[in-house]
Amino acid sequence: MMNKFKYFSILFLYILLMDGAIINISAQAAGSKVLVTAQNESLNKSDIDKVIAFYEWAFSAKFISEQRNEYQSIKLNDFRQNPDETQKSIDKLISNYTQARAKNEEEQSRIRQAFSGDFVGQLRNLPNDPEAKLLLSVYDSAHAGETASNNAGDSSGSVGDISSLVGKWVWAHTGNSAISTSGTYIGSNGSRFTYQFMPNGTVEFTGIMNVMSGSCNQQIFQSRKGKVSLSGSTMTINWSPESFTRDFSCDTANNYTKTLPAKNETYQVRFKTDLGQKQLCMIIKNETCFSPTK
Repeated sequence: MMNKFKYFSILFLYILLMDGAIINISAQAAGSKVLVTAQNESLNKSDIDKVIAFYEWAFSAKFISEQRNEYQSIKLNDFRQNPDETQKSIDKLISNYTQARAKNEEEQSRIRQAFSGDFVGQLRNLPNDPEAKLLLSVYDSAHAGETASNNAGDSSGSVGDISSLVGKWVWAHTGNSAISTSGTYIGSNGSRFTYQFMPNGTVEFTGIMNVMSGSCNQQIFQSRKGKVSLSGSTMTINWSPESFTRDFSCDTANNYTKTLPAKNETYQVRFKTDLGQKQLCMIIKNETCFSPTK
């Protein structure tokens, strides 16, 4: 079953974070061939074809016939075990894929790159999951040369001077969405962290985290500024005091904004390329890779 990561493949948060809006679009197609029926629910071939089309778009890759057949078999097995949950996840993916494809090419590229960079990492953390293994084989077969190039370039050490960092870099992560009994979107779990490096060696950081608990929505906002120094692959940031805000819809009396003390942080940094896009990777304890954004 895909319950370990199926919701990671929903695009709603990436669309929302890029100033989009969610539109509920029915995934069912009239006259489509029914592949399997379970518990009065039917899975159509057109739904599987649309999900495959999504992954081909997201990965900039093509399923070969054997991979299409294997993927269909995996989804049929999922559906037989849990038809309602499987159909809902498929419908959400197709709906948000349709929403993403309605955007212009530049916005589509940004959504695709942000999604794929995160999702492929999730897949690699599931080495024993049949669907994850299949999707990785599709991705890796299309990007084998790029991966080899990345590996060759990752040992370079120095990233250059401060000018190599200049720009805005973002990391975003999706989580489960909350839907009311009437089908209305309530909110979703997710995070978005942004570093903006300036030519004068200063940096601004903003962080947004959204956590859903039932019908309650908690948002956390962080912002701070600092001065950057770079020596080879070691980056040090001297941070000024940080603004930290908590906004909880079910406990408004205890919402607050406070100032956290100044601090210094040291990172190991490197550049890599993923899906044809340069990424800035920063390491304190774990590595996080940020994509360029406007």
